[in-house]
Amino acid sequence: MRRFRLSSSLVFLLGAVAASAGAAGSCSATGTPGAIAGGGGDDRTAGVGGDGGAGAGQEGLGGNLDLDGGTGGEEVTMNPCGSACGPTELCLSANIGLDDDCDGEIDETCHCTPGQASSCFRGDPSFRDDEGCFPGTQLCDETGTWGACVGGVHADEGCFGGHVTVCRPLQAPPFADVNLEEGTGTFSDDAVPGTEVWTVTCPAGIDPCPAVSGAEPADDFKPLQSGEYTVTYTKGLPGGGTESCDYPLFVGARGLRVELEWEHDRGSADLDLHLHQPGNTQPWTTAGSPFDCGWGNCTIGELSSFRQIRWFSDSATPPAPVNWFFDSVESNNTCFYAPRGVGEAWRDHRRGCHNPRLDLDNMKCDPAITDPNDEEFCAPENINIDFPPRDQWIRIGVHYYGQSGVQGDVHPRIKIYCNSALGADLGPTGFYTPERPVAFARAHSSELFWLVADVLFKTPDECGQETCVVQPLYEDEPMKTPLLTTEAYVETNFGPDYPPIP
Repeated sequence: MRRFRLSSSLVFLLGAVAASAGAAGSCSATGTPGAIAGGGGDDRTAGVGGDGGAGAGQEGLGGNLDLDGGTGGEEVTMNPCGSACGPTELCLSANIGLDDDCDGEIDETCHCTPGQASSCFRGDPSFRDDEGCFPGTQLCDETGTWGACVGGVHADEGCFGGHVTVCRPLQAPPFADVNLEEGTGTFSDDAVPGTEVWTVTCPAGIDPCPAVSGAEPADDFKPLQSGEYTVTYTKGLPGGGTESCDYPLFVGARGLRVELEWEHDRGSADLDLHLHQPGNTQPWTTAGSPFDCGWGNCTIGELSSFRQIRWFSDSATPPAPVNWFFDSVESNNTCFYAPRGVGEAWRDHRRGCHNPRLDLDNMKCDPAITDPNDEEFCAPENINIDFPPRDQWIRIGVHYYGQSGVQGDVHPRIKIYCNSALGADLGPTGFYTPERPVAFARAHSSELFWLVADVLFKTPDECGQETCVVQPLYEDEPMKTPLLTTEAYVETNFGPDYPPIP
C-alpha cells in the first residue's frame, strides 16, 4: 500500500522559538566548521564601527525599524568570546559571517563553496548575541564568492540598544500562529480603528506565500517554513493619510531541519524527502527502512505503529539524541502544529516529537490556495532531528517518486537549517558551471534519486557555540555537477563515502 494522509483539522497555537536566531551558529559547506564565535580576551572599548554609525541604513528591513542604541566611541563590556573591530577581514572558519573590520562588508576576500549559506552580522562582532540583534544570511554564488548579508538586525543599525521604540522583530517556530500586531510596538498606538493592514513577504522560494488571516483586524499569520519574513504594517492617521513600518519575522526551530519544495503549477509531481541514519552506510530503501527515514516509516502514522525507527536512546536526556521527547514548553514540540491535521495526531500520541521525523508528506496540493489551514495548501516536506548527534555525518536524499500530467522538468529545492540558521540552499544554486538549477526530467520520474548533501553538527566549542558543516555531494566536484542517480542504484549502494570528520 502506497500511503495515507490524516485529514482531521488542525488548530495552530502561538509558541516561542526554540532557538534564537541571534545565538545560532553558522554552517560551512567547505569541510570546516563555520562558527560565529571569535577569539576573545579582556574587556575592551568598542565603538559602533563601519559606515553610517548606529541607526544608519535598514537594508532588508524596509527602512522604518527604529532601534535605540549607543554611538561610536561608547564604552561597552565585550563578550569574552567575541571580537571587536580589527584592521582586516579574517577568513578563518571561526570568523566566517563576521564583519571583522567593521566596514559593512562581510567575508569579501574569503572563498566559499557554491550553495553554502552562513549566518552573517554587520558591524562590531561583539554585539552579535545582544538582545535585539539578529544575524542575516549570506549565500555563496557559483564563483565561490560570498554575496551580500541579507536581512537581520545588525550592530551598524544600533541593534544592541536592547529595545525598540517603533516596530520590533518577532520570532516564532514553524507552523505556529503568529499575532503580527505584537511587532508594531508603540507605532500602532495612534492608529485609526479599522484602518490597520498587515502584509507579509515570504523568503525566496516559498510559493505560495501564506495569506494573512483573522478579523478586526486581520493580523494572524502561519509560517510553514523557516527563514526571515518581512512584515509591512500600514495604519490610518487621525488627521488623514497613512503611515507604514516594516519589521522582520524570524522563523526557525532547534536542531536539524531539512525543507524540500518544488513547483506545483505544472501538474502533479510527487517528490519524497529522505534522511539517512547518522554514521550508517547501508543502502537506502525508498519505502523506508531502519536506517532510511522517509514517507514509509517516519510519519506519525508509522511511528505510532509497530514500524518504529530507532536511531537514538529512549532514556537519554536532551541535548543528547533521544528517540521520543516531550518538551515541558509545549511550543517547543513543533510537530504538534504541523498542517493538515498531522499536528493533532502527534499531540494525541502523547509522547512528544520523534527524532527523526517527517512532519508532512506532501503528495498533492493546489498552488492557487493561500490558506495554510486548507487541506490542499502546498506545504513543504520537512524532516527534523531536534537533537542531532555530535560529530556524525547525516546524509540527505530526494526521490522523484512519480508524476501525473507534469509538463516539463521539475526543479527540487533543499534548504538545510542548523538551529534556525540556514546552512545551505541547494537546487537553484550550488551546482553546475555555469550555474543552473537541478532538474528532474519528466521522462525519468520514478527512477531518479538525488544524493543532496552531508550534514554534521560539531561539538560546541569553549564558548558554547554550536556549529554545523554542510557538504554538498557532487558527481563531478570540479564542475559542481549534482549527484543524480537512480532508485535502483541507491537501493544497492549508499553512495560516496562520508568525508573525514573535521
